[in-house]
Amino acid sequence: MRPSLFWKIFGSSLALIVITAVVAGWTAERRIVHDVERETRANLRTRVDLVTAVVRGRLPAAYDEGFQREVRDLGARTATRITLIRADGFVLADSSKDPRSMDDHSRRPEVLASRKAPFGASTRDSDTLGMRMVYVAYALRAEDETVRAYVRGALPLGRLEERLSALRGMILGGIGFALLLGLIGALLIARRLARPLRAMTEVVTAIAGGDLQRRVEANSADEVGDLGRHFNDMADRLEHEVATIQRDRQDLRAILGGMAEGVVAVDANDHTVLVNDAAYGMLQVERVPLEGKPLHETLRLPLVTETLQRAKDAGTTHTAVMRIARSGSERALRLHVSPILGKDGDYRGAVLVVADITEREQIEAMRRDFIANASHELKTPIASIGGLAETILEDGDMDVDTRTGFLERIMRQVGRLRDLVEDMLALSRLESEAAPVAERKTDFRTSLGEVIEDARPLAAEHGVTIQSDLPEEEVWVRAERESLHRIANNLLDNAIKYSGRGGRVIVLLRPDAGEVVLEVQDDGPGIPRDKHDRIFERFFRVDEHRSRRLGGTGLGLAIVKHLVQTHEGRIELESAVGAGSTFRVVFPAP
Repeated sequence: MRPSLFWKIFGSSLALIVITAVVAGWTAERRIVHDVERETRANLRTRVDLVTAVVRGRLPAAYDEGFQREVRDLGARTATRITLIRADGFVLADSSKDPRSMDDHSRRPEVLASRKAPFGASTRDSDTLGMRMVYVAYALRAEDETVRAYVRGALPLGRLEERLSALRGMILGGIGFALLLGLIGALLIARRLARPLRAMTEVVTAIAGGDLQRRVEANSADEVGDLGRHFNDMADRLEHEVATIQRDRQDLRAILGGMAEGVVAVDANDHTVLVNDAAYGMLQVERVPLEGKPLHETLRLPLVTETLQRAKDAGTTHTAVMRIARSGSERALRLHVSPILGKDGDYRGAVLVVADITEREQIEAMRRDFIANASHELKTPIASIGGLAETILEDGDMDVDTRTGFLERIMRQVGRLRDLVEDMLALSRLESEAAPVAERKTDFRTSLGEVIEDARPLAAEHGVTIQSDLPEEEVWVRAERESLHRIANNLLDNAIKYSGRGGRVIVLLRPDAGEVVLEVQDDGPGIPRDKHDRIFERFFRVDEHRSRRLGGTGLGLAIVKHLVQTHEGRIELESAVGAGSTFRVVFPAP
């Protein structure tokens, strides 16, 4: 387990205190030992000087019992072991031992040292007494500087050890007290340093886990307090930046989610970074998280991968059109890939925008068909008018009846052109203007009655009977009167023209469960079921020859459908070949 900061600080401080105390104690002990030995040697030198003064001029040439007793008494009075050594190393007298039993002392360290200096000293074990002693020797010289004898004093180190033991006990006691104080101080210092750092660690861990509201208590005026305050400032800025990033990300996701175009973003390794809802639907991808996955594995559309690779290699935008089957039909998708490049031109990723252009292509196809159909519809009456007029101009002898017949045919073609142009203009105006539902209510029964009465001459001309079933009370709908009139008139006009002589047209109007229903039934040839979806297209005719013969423009039902949808209604068709047709218009009741 990793040690905590508290134990690191406490352990380091305690180790430093212990090492310092031990070094200080060892240094103090060595110093005291050195001072005691120096003091002892100085004391011995004084004693040796006194003894030298006493025995100078009285040294015997050999062992003398009286001199031995005198030296023993002198040693007892001075509490010092005194030894007098002849120049050749023979011991003349010793205050602690019988000199006759002692060996040659000329090679003792302190004796050898006294030959070069006034005093020689050493600390060693005594061969005679078998204990550790401090020795000081003085070389007693004649007038010619030759050594006559050596006066040596010695003190046992036992007393010194007793003093050192007492001093060592004091030192150890001081060291122990210092260690106790150091232990307490290290504990306090470690707690003082570790507590705010531990608190900062907890706050940092919480912030890293997503809790951006946590802050450090920074009450002290020292560096730790400054660190805490700076940390809180950094946390405030981090919270602000994270909130800004999250808000921007939410806004971006909301914008991308609301886009009709699909958006797919990839990183430098072509791994998916973002996919909006529209892209899932357009590219038929299963709605599972795709972030971090390779694009070629998630989409499995070779054209997408190829277009991305071309944009990546060239460093410029590339487009392509892809067709994909969906819901039993084919959809056209435009791919727009834009690479993202860094300042040094390196590839950082790309953005793929997918647009469904199926309706655009359909509209373009409808526009081309409309132009072709309109040109064809206009070409016939214009050619007819031109041919009739040219015939009249070239035949100056044409009789009045023939000329009149030609002019009447010209007038019919002009009328057809007029109707065709008016219907085209009306349909163009309806498609270009997003007309809102009328705010005023209109009585559909009254408007429908007027249309029926206006259509009776046409019905009589074609030998068709009109039967109507209208409510006695008003039937209100939220629609423009002109629009209702055009809807009813176009439906009734078609029904009359296609019913044939002796046919019958039935017009019904009724309220039905919150809706208003208009039905126009005819006895015409009927419409094949496979043509039901196309019957409301512009210029579409089931029987083109018959339609032109009857004077239809091919735009009436397209206008009806557009007007009904503009007023939030719907139009339905029930028809079969040989069974007539029923057109049903349903408006929501106001």
